[in-house]
Formats: sequence, C-alpha cells, structure tokens
Amino acid sequence: MPPMPSPATLNPMGHPTATVQEALKALQSPDNAVRSASEAALGGFPLAQLLPALAQSVREDGVPSSEQHLAAILLRRCLQSRWSEVENSNPADTDALLQQTLECLLQAVLESSEGMVKKSAADAAAEVWRRKQTRSLEDAPVAIVARWLAEPELGQLETATALFRLFDRLCEDEEIAPRLTQTHGASLARKVALALQQGRGGGKESEACMTAALEALVTCVSSLPSSSTIRASLCDLAPLLLSVLFVSPSPALFVSSQQLAETFPQFFAGHHAALLELVVRVVGSHGADAGADDDVKAVALNVAVSAVTSAPKWARKNLNIVKPLLEVLADCCGRVTSDEETWSSKDREEDDDEEDRLAQEALALATRVAERLNNNAVLEMLLHICTSFLASDDWRRHLAALSLLAALLEEEHSSLSVIAHSDEVVAVCLLRLQSPHARLRWAALNCLCCLLQQEEREGSVTEREKNLLEKLLESLHNETNNRCRRKGLQAVAEFFSNFGADDDEGPAMDPEVYAQLSPYIEAALQNAVVPLCDSSDAQTQELALAVGSVLAQVSGQHFQRFFSFFMGAVRRLLSVDFPSFLKTHPHGCSLLETAVEFAGALATAVGMEVFAPDAPWLLERLVEIQNVCSEGTADASLQATAMEAVGIVAKVMGPAALPFLPAVSPIVLARVRQHVDCDFAEAIATGNEEAGASVSEEGRISKVNITDKSGRQTVISINTAAVEEKCAALRLLASLATSVGGQMPPDTAVEWAAAVTAESRGRFALIRKEALGALPAIVNCLSASDFGQFVRLSRESLALLVEAVKENSARHVSDFVLPAATQLLQNLSLEKERKEALKGLSALGERQDAGGEGATAAEAAFSLEERKAFLSQIFEAMGRFLIPILTEEFERLASKEGEDDEWENVDEDEEEATEVAAEAYDAVMQATGALFKLYGGECLASFDAHLKMPFGALLAHEQANPGGKVSALCIFADAITFGGAEAGKMYAEVILPAALLTVCPPSAALVEDDVYAVSAAAYGIGAVAMHSREAFLARREGAIEALTRALQSPVLQTDDCRSAADCAACALLKIALLYTREVGEQSATIFTELLKRWFPLKDDAQEIDASIDLLANMVAENHILLQAAAAKEECRRVLLALLAEKTKDAESSKDEDKKLVAMWKKARVQKALELIR
Repeated sequence: MPPMPSPATLNPMGHPTATVQEALKALQSPDNAVRSASEAALGGFPLAQLLPALAQSVREDGVPSSEQHLAAILLRRCLQSRWSEVENSNPADTDALLQQTLECLLQAVLESSEGMVKKSAADAAAEVWRRKQTRSLEDAPVAIVARWLAEPELGQLETATALFRLFDRLCEDEEIAPRLTQTHGASLARKVALALQQGRGGGKESEACMTAALEALVTCVSSLPSSSTIRASLCDLAPLLLSVLFVSPSPALFVSSQQLAETFPQFFAGHHAALLELVVRVVGSHGADAGADDDVKAVALNVAVSAVTSAPKWARKNLNIVKPLLEVLADCCGRVTSDEETWSSKDREEDDDEEDRLAQEALALATRVAERLNNNAVLEMLLHICTSFLASDDWRRHLAALSLLAALLEEEHSSLSVIAHSDEVVAVCLLRLQSPHARLRWAALNCLCCLLQQEEREGSVTEREKNLLEKLLESLHNETNNRCRRKGLQAVAEFFSNFGADDDEGPAMDPEVYAQLSPYIEAALQNAVVPLCDSSDAQTQELALAVGSVLAQVSGQHFQRFFSFFMGAVRRLLSVDFPSFLKTHPHGCSLLETAVEFAGALATAVGMEVFAPDAPWLLERLVEIQNVCSEGTADASLQATAMEAVGIVAKVMGPAALPFLPAVSPIVLARVRQHVDCDFAEAIATGNEEAGASVSEEGRISKVNITDKSGRQTVISINTAAVEEKCAALRLLASLATSVGGQMPPDTAVEWAAAVTAESRGRFALIRKEALGALPAIVNCLSASDFGQFVRLSRESLALLVEAVKENSARHVSDFVLPAATQLLQNLSLEKERKEALKGLSALGERQDAGGEGATAAEAAFSLEERKAFLSQIFEAMGRFLIPILTEEFERLASKEGEDDEWENVDEDEEEATEVAAEAYDAVMQATGALFKLYGGECLASFDAHLKMPFGALLAHEQANPGGKVSALCIFADAITFGGAEAGKMYAEVILPAALLTVCPPSAALVEDDVYAVSAAAYGIGAVAMHSREAFLARREGAIEALTRALQSPVLQTDDCRSAADCAACALLKIALLYTREVGEQSATIFTELLKRWFPLKDDAQEIDASIDLLANMVAENHILLQAAAAKEECRRVLLALLAEKTKDAESSKDEDKKLVAMWKKARVQKALELIR
C-alpha cells in the first residue's frame, strides 16, 4: 500500500489554511463566477491537505462564525465525496490524518462561542470518526459525550445542544450504536430530563437544546434492542415533555415528539388523555400569524395521531382515547376560509390549494386513523360524528362531514363501511345540492363521485340509481359555479362508468342496461356535454368532452347515431394550426389532450366499419401533433396522449393499420432514441441543514434539490419531458406490435426490437420498465413471419433478462424484469402449443398444412447444453434475488418474538416491505411456472438447487408472508404438474400437508381473503394426486374431506370466489377419476354430483383446459365411471357446454395462435362427444 503523503511534503509552506479561509469568504459571494472559482481552488487541494486546513478554520479564533460553519459543512462533504483519495493509503497515515482533524473539530464543539458552529462541528466530527478503520466506545468523541452525560448538570445550552447532536450522529454507526445506547442510554435519559426541565422558560436556545435532546432520544430508542430494560425507563420522560409542550408548543418539539411516538409507541402509555388535552388546547388557540398558527396545529395533530396509530393493537382496546381524537380531527376538517369568491376562482381542480392546509391535514389524519386501526368500531365512530355534524346548523360542519365521508370512501379499508350506508350518503348529498354555499355543493358532488367510484354494481338499473342520475343532471343544468359544474360533470362520468362492462370485449354496457339508460344518455349529451363543450372555462370544456368519451365507451355500437356530430366536433378541434393554437390558448395542451382522448373513445365505441373513413385523417392529425411536439412547441403530456391515441386507433383498425406504420414508425423511434439529460451537482455553497426535498420545473427540465439529515445537498436536473416522451413512445410500440401482430414486416419488428433492447439498459427505471414491457410483444410479431429471427431475439432477450435480474433493484426485478421474462417464455409456449395443435388437427384430418412440423422455437433457441446452462443461470439469478428478501423477512419475524404484543409497532415501512416481498415471490413463481411449462423436468435440478429452500421455508413457517405462501404452493404445484413423476417424489411431502391445511383450516371457516391460497392449495393437491400416487394414497381420505368441505363453504359459492371453487372441483375430479378403485362406491356419486354442481368450470383457464384433457381421456379410455347412465349423461352435458365455449373462442379470437389452439381443444371435445354417444 503506498504511503500517504503528509501535508508538509505536498506544500512546503505548511497547511493551506490562509488559502482555505480566502476561499470560504469567496464562497459566500453573490457572484456565481467568484463562487465557482473558489470551489475549483478548494478542489485542487489534495484531501490530505484540505481536511486539516478546514478543521483548523472551524476551530481557529478570529474567523467569522459563518465561515467556520461553512468550513465544517465542506469538511463533511469532502469526506463523503472524495474519501477514495486516501482510502487506500497507509492505514497509519490515514488514521493520523483523521485523528488530527477530529481533535480540532471536537475542540470547536466544546469551545466555540457560536451554537451554529458547534452543531456543524459535531456533524463533521461524527463523519470523521466513522471513517476510522477501528472504532470503540473509548474513542475521543464517545468519551467526551460519556463524560458529559455523567455530569449532574446540563452545562451551557449551546454546548449541550451540540453534544446531544454528536450523540445522535454517533448512533448512526450501525456497528457501535447498540453498545453505545445500551451503555449510555440511561444517562442520556437523565440528561434529556434536565434539558426539558430547564427549557420550560422558553427561548430559542432552550428550544434548540430540547429538540436536539429529543432527536438523540429517538435515535437511541431505535438502536436499543427490543428487550432492553432501558426502554421502559424512557417512558418516565413523557409527563415532562407534555408539560413543556403545554408551555412552549413549538413545531420543532412537536415534530420530534411525533418521531418519538412512531419509533417508541409505548412512550405516551398512560398519558394519551393529557396529550389529547394538549392538542385540543393548541388547536383551539388563535395566534396573530394564521399560517404559522396552522402549522403548529397540524404538527400537534400529527403527534396525537402517531401516538395512536403506531400501536394499533393497543388503540383498538382503548377506543375511549380514539373517539375524542377523531372528534377533534373532524372539527378541523371544516376549518376553511369563508372567501367563496377566491375558492371559486381556482382555474383547475388539480392545482394544490394554498389555503385551508389545516383542514386538508386533519382530513388526511382522520382517514389515516381509520386505515391504520382498520376497525369497524372506529369507522362507526367516524360515521356517527359525520351524522352529528350534518344535524348541526353550521355549514362548515356539513362541509367537514361531507369531506370526511369522501375521504373514507377513497380508502380501501374504510370504503365498504361507508358503502353499507350508501342510501343515506346519497340522500345527504342530494339535499346539499340545494345549498346556497357553492363549496358545500361541490363537497356533496365530490362525495357522490367517491361513492360512485367505489360502488360495484350488477344487473338492471334501480329506481334509486335513476333518481340519482336525474338529480345530477338537473343540478348540472342549473349550476352556475364553474367548480361545481366540473365536479358535476365528473359525477355524471363516474355514474355511467359504473355501468360499463369489465371484460376483454370492451367497456360497452349490457344491452338491457343500455335500454334503461338510453334516455338519460341522450339527456346528458343534450343538456351537459354539448352546451358545456362551448364553455368559456377551459377545464369545464375539457370535462364535458371527457363525459362524452365515457358515454361513447359505455354505449358502444349504439353511439353510432351520435358519431357524425361528435366526430365533427373532434375534426373542428383537431383541424386547428397546432403551433399557433398552443401559443394563444393558456391551457391549449389540456384541451387538445382531451379531444385526442375523445377521438380514441369514439373509434373504440363505433368500431372499424363506421370509423374507417375518418381513420386516415385522424392518424394524419395525430402524426402532425407528434411533429409539433418534436419541435418543442407542445407539452410532453400532449405527445404522450397523442401516442396513446395512435395505439387505440391502431387497435381498432387491427392489421388495417399496417399501411400507416411507415409514417408513424420514424417519429416514434426518434422519441425512443432521444437522449435524456441528467446532471448531478452538490450545492456546497449553502448552509441549510433542514432535511427534505424540493422540486422545481423550468421548461422541459425538472430540478430536484435534496438535503439529507447531515445537511448534504444534491441537485439533480433531469429532462423529465424526454423521459415522459420516451415512455409513451415505448408503450406505443408495444401497442402497435400487439395490434398488427404477425402482419408486421419482419424488418420493422427487428428494428423496433433493437431500439427497445437498447433502452432496456437505460439509466432510468421508468424507461427500462416500458422497454422491457414492449420487448415481448415486438419479438412475438416474428413468431409466424420469421422463425429464425423469432428464435434469435427470444434467446438474446432471455439472456438480457437474466443479467437484468442481477443488475436491477429487488423492486424493479419484481415489477418489470421477471414479468418480461415470463411473457417471453409464454410466447415460446404459445408457439409450441400452436405446433402441437397443428399436429393434433392434422392427425384428426382437420388441417392439411405442415405448420406443426420441425423443432419448436423453445427447442431451437438453445442446444441441450445451452439450455442446461440457461436454466442454471436463470434459476440461480432468481435464487440470489430471493434469499436477501426471505432473510430480511425471517429476521423481522424473529425480532417480533421479543416484543410486547400490545405495543407492537406496526411500521408502515414494514407493511410495505411485506407487500414488496409478496410481489417478489409472485414474480419468481410466475417465471418458474413458465419455465416448467416450457422445459418440464429439465428444470428440476436447477429449481431444487436454488428455489426449493426459500419456498419450502415459506410453507414451513406458520407466520410467513401470506402472499409468499400462495406463491410457494403454486410453484411446487407447477413443478409437480410439469416435472412429472420425479418431481412428485421430490416435492409431494413438501406441499401436501400445507395444501390440506390451507384448503380446510382446522380453526376457522374460509373467508374471502383465503381465495388465492385455496386456489393454489387445491391446484397443488390435484397435482400430487396425478403425479405422486404413492404419496397421495396415504392422505387420500383427508384430501377428499378437505376439498368437499371447501366446496361447501359459503365463500366458494360466490361468483367472486369462483376461481377457487374451480380449482377445488378440478382436484376432486382428478381424485375421482384416478383413484376410483380406492375411493370405492363413493366415486360414482362424487363424480356425478361434482359435474352437476360445478362443471363446466367457469373462471380458472388452466383448470378449464385440465378438465377438457381429463374428460377427453376418460371418454377415450371408456372409464368405469361412465357405465352409470347418470354419470354418462352429465359428462355429455359438460362436453356439449365446453364445445359451445371453444367454438365461440375459435370464432371470435383475433389472435391467430390462440384461435388455432382453441380449434384444437374444440376438436378434442368433438371427438370425445362422438365416442360417448
């Protein structure tokens, strides 16, 4: 290791202190050129010279405090950004340099006369100390803090503040922090008590000291083991802290108190009533500065809410504390300005409200309590509060109630409780539509919007719904306030959206429903959409067009009679000179976006036959928008919307869009290939140490200014417009590839694939996501047109994704890397199924072509050795991806075993981590299933080596991630299903016990949340029954009983849980057919009743296909169960129903490969019917 040169050898004149001090002065100059020159001068000094010089400037007397403070900040940042300069030098020299620097900084902490300098010196000292190769509790910074903590007095306030801060920063060292806090935690608590006692008198210095003390306490608690006895003693500080807050309710102290409540839920145990009393007092006070006053009230409310939501188990048992808190929050929801004119003048609904911040914060906090506690009693409390508010004479209380109801409807956990009272909610809202207060009318409409968004409806239109729609249209017709008009239009759009179909065929509503609503659709068009399309208010005009889009979508073919009128309106809007229109209309981009969306909705609604004459013109105008956007005249969101519209129109046109590709492709590829500028810079000339982030926009560039806890600032400049355009262009390529499919010229597909592949390695995750999302669709265009290129690109893309699994973050691997790999594998599977279908149809004399001959793409993509290597690589990559996630989850489970269950800290980050882990398990399961389906038993060795352990652990641990358990059941079931008898021997005993417990839990009835687990478990039972006879026989009776009880469960009788019922019924069918002799006389009864009640299966596509194979093979083999006339008749009925379904699929499918597979399944069913006769 090379020796590190000493400062003296580098500079014969000694340390460059004088030069540094001159630079510090210059860095505060208002002249950018002077500051830049000073930064460059400092950057020219080697770090070994710069650190001591900066430390000397921090310590030296006579230097202005602003320069000392800046020197400490620079020192810390130089360590962070330039540490590599000395990191590999001689350890002894490095340690000497750090020790010399540390001594100066600690001297400044203890001796400086300026509090600002003391604090920044403490931050820098902790940073220097953390760079030492070996650290201990005997080191100087720790020893100084320890001596001070042991002293009976607090000492000088500014020094105490700096030492609290130093302790806080030292605890950021994860290696030392547990020992440091365990050794000195009790002493810290005594010192914090002294700071709080002395701080009651007030003053900025006292407040700063108390804030630093509480921050140190929060960090200390975070580092202490959950079993530490010190934690309990810290609760003694709560009464003292509350007494200080009563006297001095400062925002900084409230923020620190909130952090304490979140980190250490039992801190306020026994003192929640006093805390609530404090909050009520603060919220009820009125200061001279209303803005600052609201800030204090908001943070006070946050403390009270955090004290409750951080310990939800405790809170659910102590609702007497929760109720008054909810009342305070609800009251604050109505604290709004009475200036209705200002409120009404808001240009756009999406703009943030600068006023009424307290009301908005209270609203968010009230819904947070409901969401975190997730308790019916809490929701009933809130609804009771709303009822009492609505009974008062105060319009602000009415507003608070409506706002709270709307917010509860927007939350997944609370919406069902409000929907249960939907009739009352509708009645209350309709009554307020007559209010003279526009703000109250708006709130009523907003509440109805939220209700309509959440309601799930089926069947014909009810009288209540008709009445609601009539009232909405009447209100909209009479309304004069633009904001209320906008919200009314949104409500009408939400109403009609609820009646749209939710399937692959499109959003057009059921014919019977359309017949009922047709008069109202005409009324909405005539009385709302048409007149308000000419409104002088830009956003009202946009929303009127948006309602038109919704009406077109839900009307479907019925909208043809309105098509010419509205297409004329679209032509007028999109025939303008785009550049001049955008210059003269402030919100021109938004209006054009809405018009483009409307055009796409019209095309989707009326279909290609009606839309064909206008399609070329619309595509030409959309291409023109692309050109205008490319010149930088328009907003990036307009470009993105126009690209989306091109995709929609192409989808309607299908292969007929092919002639337009030469015009569209170059523009889209140019957007895909454009460079995205991204610059990083440190803002070293500022001394701001408040952590946070701010975003500003200038043209196409967004700037993000991030300040971390240590005060380091980073400015990131990103061309976000280019990112948005790239993403839109990539989505359009995917859409066009899907629409045109195998008709796309191979050269075009290859060019697109190359462009998308290049972007899949980009810097930004958003772009990588869209690129990898587009890649499978583009590659699949070649499956029928150019087999060689399809094979090549599939192989290269899979290799790319294996590397991407290693290189991307866990969240990105789950979100888009593995899903892209899964889709590529499914493309290969579909090509394989197509060839198998062609062979089967040829054998039955249904087809004469030779398309089924030759190797499949899956076989051609890799030789046997290459395939073995590929499978090893991808399974290893997935295993390496999962192990850290699984380890973290199990460590979290282990740590909870020592916690007091009542005061369990249900951390939101922890909940999110559980969801992220579930997504990771699911992504790996999906990819693994696709691999097994494609390569069968060839996957077993690699799967066993890399994935058996993590998924086996998930099945074995009772408290393991619920989503992970579902994935584990599926992955072992797939392995057995496609891996055959060998896989059955390997994994039957792993999956079967867990699957039986899941299908029929011993302690409780099945609930709706169990549906995915039941589906997976039943699938697993069926897989073991088919492929591991020996293992299944020992548990046969238990399996029949468990599946039968599951099918009798009320939950599985519902349409929402039909997929689980399908899986359970198919598993029972497998048992009845394969174990007829062992089951005995019951087999015929089970078989007949099973077919009568559950077949044909409805929801689960894989099990539907499995049932076709089972029944077709049964008939071909003349199974013994078919000897009974009733069983034979039921089998024939099911086969006839399946024939009708597959005939429909074969005739209606637009995808040629899927159509061919459906034809093969139809032929198999036909053959079985011929035999059964």
